[in-house]
Amino acid sequence: MEVLFEVILPIFLVTGAGAIVGRLTRLDATLLTRIVLYLLGPALIFRSLYTSTVGGEDILRIAVFVIVLQTILFGISRLLGRVLRWDDDTRAAGSLTMTFANCGIYGLAVLLFAYGEAGFEFGVVFMLTSLMLQATLGVGIGAWHRGTTFRAWAGRAIRVPWLYAFLIAFLIRLIGWEIHVGIYRGIDLLASAAIPVSLIVLGIQLARVPLKRIAGEAIWLSALKLGLPPLLAWGLTGLLGVEGLLRSVLIVEASMPSAINALILAVHFRRNPELAASVVFLTTLLSLGTLTVILSILN
Repeated sequence: MEVLFEVILPIFLVTGAGAIVGRLTRLDATLLTRIVLYLLGPALIFRSLYTSTVGGEDILRIAVFVIVLQTILFGISRLLGRVLRWDDDTRAAGSLTMTFANCGIYGLAVLLFAYGEAGFEFGVVFMLTSLMLQATLGVGIGAWHRGTTFRAWAGRAIRVPWLYAFLIAFLIRLIGWEIHVGIYRGIDLLASAAIPVSLIVLGIQLARVPLKRIAGEAIWLSALKLGLPPLLAWGLTGLLGVEGLLRSVLIVEASMPSAINALILAVHFRRNPELAASVVFLTTLLSLGTLTVILSILN
């Protein structure tokens, strides 16, 4: 019950507030999406990497795990889209929600509650690696349209600043620079707003989702998203020889619901955002049960 009230309830309260506002005002989420995409999201990525304290060997293990896992999930999502003959926008939304997990605010909160600061630190590296993939593969999925030239696709993809925030923070850490406290506080303020604003965007988008859409492709995608990654994670940790706390953290993070950033990208590039919102909502709601089972097994 503590997980429900301390981790899940705040997420649903903020999302629900966004849904109420979206329903009463018919507010367009596009402006908020762009604010997250171009300002708040990059600040969160920068802050997370700049303040991380995990060692090099563990960073490498986590990075390999995340890249392999999300590449496999992307391949499965594309195959599913071909078999079910989805249109391009549905395939893009399906790939975004299937590939990327909410390993940030949701995942880190669960890890902090279950494993303390040590688990939280591993989770930060997991999140950063996933964000790097979202800034490259995720933006590519959102920006790509059939018949689009590589130059046009690249031109759209490089406008999203997530990768730049990651590279700048990495370079500053590599050189050993220390950011002036005033500058860091400004970045920290922006980063702190990224999660609640993203949850509000989710709520506003959910207010527009027809019930028939939730009953369609979203159910299949949600079932696969919650069932397949934990099984893949168990196998991958065995193949990579990962044990102990790190193994538990990787499995838990892999088991998270679909990422809110998947919705952000779907809204920004207009790739069936209703489907993306439905999958994010369903997987978040159902993850209370799936995560309880997974944590019980691991512990």
